[in-house]
Amino acid sequence: TVAKAQWGGFGDFGGFGGFGGFGDNGNNGNNNNNGGNVAVSGDTVKIMPVGDSITFGEGERGGYRKYLYSALTQKGYKIDMVGPEGSNSASANGIQYDDNNAGYSGFQIKEIPGWGQQQGGEGSLYNKLKSKNAVKQSQPDIILLIIGTNDMTANRSMDACANDLRALLDYMLGDMPANSIIFMGSIPEFTAYGGNSQRIANYNGTVKKVADEYANKGKNVRFADVHGCLNGMADIGGDQLHPSGNGYKKIGNFWAGVVDEYLQSIKSNNGGKEDETGSGSGNGEVELSNCSSKITRQGYKCCSKNCVVIYTDDDGKWG
Repeated sequence: TVAKAQWGGFGDFGGFGGFGGFGDNGNNGNNNNNGGNVAVSGDTVKIMPVGDSITFGEGERGGYRKYLYSALTQKGYKIDMVGPEGSNSASANGIQYDDNNAGYSGFQIKEIPGWGQQQGGEGSLYNKLKSKNAVKQSQPDIILLIIGTNDMTANRSMDACANDLRALLDYMLGDMPANSIIFMGSIPEFTAYGGNSQRIANYNGTVKKVADEYANKGKNVRFADVHGCLNGMADIGGDQLHPSGNGYKKIGNFWAGVVDEYLQSIKSNNGGKEDETGSGSGNGEVELSNCSSKITRQGYKCCSKNCVVIYTDDDGKWG
């Protein structure tokens, strides 16, 4: 039996540079809620990178994804990168990595861009993922989402972007396992196509607002400040739009830190144990002898895949 731990209540992931010590700065249709779990005892963790050309890796093969995969596997995790694109094995910059992903260059969140209207309706990430049944087929434990740069170059309003993000989240949450999580990343700086710091900051604030809105509703969605791990335009390439090689490395290491922090929080909540037993007393509390979690009359936090909830009334009698 692989122990699974409840998690939740920790804050946003962001602004920590190389967060996590990496250096450079199946139940479809269920409502995901705060209190999800994922196997942490030697199981393979399925990660789905989702987004536009920054996820695809425009300008450098594999983009941030190869650094993410390398950092996590060096930490000892068994990682399966999932998604409808790429292959199970690739090599770039001397790094062997799992290349599967859902990154699409030029794509907006949901609206079909002008160029896409001339190409059979291409350009909508929401539409592409749905048409490929991508999330349901991949069943990821973790989705890493960076999207919105092309919405900014298309002059989309913040309200429109927020609504599109909600539609995308609702779709992904509905098709991914009930205990999976989505990390919504902020977008990097860019100056091409009229990009400017204030508009980018406004959009990133919108991403955080939507992520927090879902988290506060008990959904497994968290904000991650990708923008904050980069040194502004100094980490953007010559096209003034996509990260440089160093920028991609920073993003990969940042995401690796976010994933590691998340998985370690689960392991910590579980006390590192796989099996647990419980016993009750008249004080309204059950101690799980091989687990850091406990059940109280106010609620419960369970760290077993096969958890049995035992309840008591205020008289201390178990039923």
